[in-house]
Amino acid sequence: MTTKLLARDIGLEPGFTFRIQKCPLTHDYYVHSHDFSELVVILSGSAVHIIEGREYPVTAGQVFLIHSGVSHGYKNVEDIEYVNVMFQPEELLQQPELRLLPGFQALFYIEPFYRQEMYFRGMLSLDAGQLLEATRLLDLILSEHERREDGYRLMVRTYFTALVGMLSRYYQNSSRGEDNKALRIGEAVTYIEEHFLQPVTLQSMADMAYMSTRQFLRVFTRNYKTTPMDYVIRKRLDYSCTLLRNPDLPVSRVAMDSGFHDQNYYARQFRKSFNCTPTEYRERISGSGERG
Repeated sequence: MTTKLLARDIGLEPGFTFRIQKCPLTHDYYVHSHDFSELVVILSGSAVHIIEGREYPVTAGQVFLIHSGVSHGYKNVEDIEYVNVMFQPEELLQQPELRLLPGFQALFYIEPFYRQEMYFRGMLSLDAGQLLEATRLLDLILSEHERREDGYRLMVRTYFTALVGMLSRYYQNSSRGEDNKALRIGEAVTYIEEHFLQPVTLQSMADMAYMSTRQFLRVFTRNYKTTPMDYVIRKRLDYSCTLLRNPDLPVSRVAMDSGFHDQNYYARQFRKSFNCTPTEYRERISGSGERG
């Protein structure tokens, strides 16, 4: 039976689910899962990593994500040392700039769920120089988290974001020219992030990922917990919320500028997501009671 570790049981702070620790390991580590994500960076040594019943050899420089609910453990341990960062993606991976990096989408969202199909070929492996740079940032995060001086949460978030951005860049650059399915899908998702106001179809997204529409729909939905077109609609709705803050912009114009060419369809989708009409939303945020 797999043991499940819960954030509250290991002392992770409510509202700031984060812990970092350097882990020297000289023996096998039992298979377990957890209700948070882990970013693991192997510093030295080697082992066999067991993920969802599949076995993968790991050595120094390798980086991987273990998301909530995924079982994993280690065996055949040879004096391995790794840094384990425990966090909640919804708290620390929501910066818009990160979502524009294909390497971020691939490394943090797609590869972890596409791992068995790629048989770990999509995992990030750092060279000696890259590992040194990653270790430098990890040490800064460790120091801030251990000392807990005023503003430490801000510093941890800042250094962690820098680490995520750097690893995303390394992943993207290391996979150029390779048949990396995770990165191809990541590039399609990044295209959505940058062009969601333009006409986007499931076929065009699948073509960018060099996949059939059926396969792209399956992989995307599994990784992002929503369909590609619902993802696009949500991006447009969120963008429309920023436009609704301008009281001089008619709702019909907001709909058009947000990528909706049918105002009635826009209103239906808005109510479905926010449980109110665009006009009611505008009144709520303005507090003026004036209809837009």
